[in-house]
Amino acid sequence: AANGLDLWGATLYDFYHVRRLPDVPNYITTSTGSRLAKWMRQEGELIAEDEIYWADKEEDPKEIPVVDIGELIRCYDTRVALGIFNQFSIESAAASPKEDSPFNLAHYPSPYPFIPCTHETPILQQRIPLHLLPQKLHVHDPWNKLSIDEGDSDHETPWLSKVANGRNIIRTYSLTLEPEGKEAALKAQKLAEIAEDKAAEGGDVLRIFPAAKEGPTEEPLIEVVLPPRPRKRTQVEEAHLYLQPRAVGSGNHSVVHAVEWELPRDLFVDPHLCRTCVQQDEPSAQECVPKEDKGKGKADGGDEEKADAEERDDEKSDEEESDEEIFTIEPPRVVRIASYSGPVLRIHTTVKWQEPFKERCGHGPFDSRSVPRAATVHVVAKLSIEHDLHLAREAKNYQSFPDHFFQHWNGYNVMPPLHDPVPVGALCPQFYGYYTPDDPTDGTNRPNYLSPILLLEDCGREIDPEELSLDDKQECASFVFRFHHAGWLHESFAARNILWQQGKPTEWPIQRPYSTKSFRLIDFGRSKKLDSSSSRMSEEEGALRLLHLLHHSTPMQPSD
Repeated sequence: AANGLDLWGATLYDFYHVRRLPDVPNYITTSTGSRLAKWMRQEGELIAEDEIYWADKEEDPKEIPVVDIGELIRCYDTRVALGIFNQFSIESAAASPKEDSPFNLAHYPSPYPFIPCTHETPILQQRIPLHLLPQKLHVHDPWNKLSIDEGDSDHETPWLSKVANGRNIIRTYSLTLEPEGKEAALKAQKLAEIAEDKAAEGGDVLRIFPAAKEGPTEEPLIEVVLPPRPRKRTQVEEAHLYLQPRAVGSGNHSVVHAVEWELPRDLFVDPHLCRTCVQQDEPSAQECVPKEDKGKGKADGGDEEKADAEERDDEKSDEEESDEEIFTIEPPRVVRIASYSGPVLRIHTTVKWQEPFKERCGHGPFDSRSVPRAATVHVVAKLSIEHDLHLAREAKNYQSFPDHFFQHWNGYNVMPPLHDPVPVGALCPQFYGYYTPDDPTDGTNRPNYLSPILLLEDCGREIDPEELSLDDKQECASFVFRFHHAGWLHESFAARNILWQQGKPTEWPIQRPYSTKSFRLIDFGRSKKLDSSSSRMSEEEGALRLLHLLHHSTPMQPSD
């Protein structure tokens, strides 16, 4: 996997305990099927045919994407269309004076917008690249929680009553990145703009085969030239944030609030080109084509091996120049694919791309009614007390962490000194930006503390080590060993800084109640680059003691 650990296996069955010296019972090495199969081929020991065959079939390491937030937003819109959320407001607290802004009141069809923080919204667990984090954040804080000590403790008053008569408190914050983060964001934005310029050139085609069965056909293959896809965003100018009054977590230096984050919908939901509409438009387009351009053709079945052979022929000359012979052994497989030989009719469709917020044609599985140009998701906001520097350091660390800290991978790792495989999930929450107030005086022209805001993925609640299974304890302990392996020291490894949630972010919400727990390490305000082996050993020892593992495990009591 991307974390650089040696021992990876696609399943639990891909790990082996090897007795290097059979006469020494306790001299056991943990290894994987792929490593053992490679060694056996090198040494010519091919007697374990079944195990080698299994190792050859093993899946390669790959990143597993989290559930698409765009799909979750569309599911949420379907629930809205069914009338499930009957609490909605008349005016949008996020209304923007700009006509082209996604947050303008004119872009909210009924029954939108809803009263903030009154019902569940999709949880954002997808990574957002640095260049797509909003530059400006309009924070709605009727309870004045950003002032930390001067906030209103009246949490029973409804949101609408709180903001009535213009008493809503809206402050503007700006995205604050480290120099390295700014450079990375600028580079990513330029690459995204180049990719969009290339996509705008068009030229993509949709092939409509004349028959579903093999054999001769009277109709030609239709190649439909598609219109250029609308440009994707390469920058987000603004977003809105709604703070819930009750804190969901607190520490010595910080407090965490659940928040609703309203962003442009097209950041998550792509435009759609309906294939059914294109196929229905195809007969009318054919009427403009001369009859002599049509002819007989033949639809065939093919196999992937034939296509692979053509590619290998193209690469043959390059391999012949090398003195080293390369053999690639893969399990044989035959995959049927469609192919066509005969005349091809190329047409241009009149069907247009459907914007994610406009009324749709109705052919898809989701409701076809128009929806707002903005979409609301759930994240958490971490705030800090005055004169505390932990939050700024934590934001800096998030921008310095390697990518694999945020990624979910298939398979398992063995993380020494632990003996058993653990899942290769993300190590820390997703980072959604560090924001500081544009006017720290809060419009009073006098010092008045306003907390910065660190936006993060909501990863659940604090663990209780006494209630964890042995597998769960080892997965939690593996975080500190993975952290150290990447060259970092946490400096605050404790039960309160490990969160758990039911199910995995890569699973659909409907599957998660029946799945296993997933865990994440948090609170990196004290974390730093690893500089001494003694600090590393002390932290690892503390983790094993906290989770009762290895030499700190609790002996099993004899049953009565």
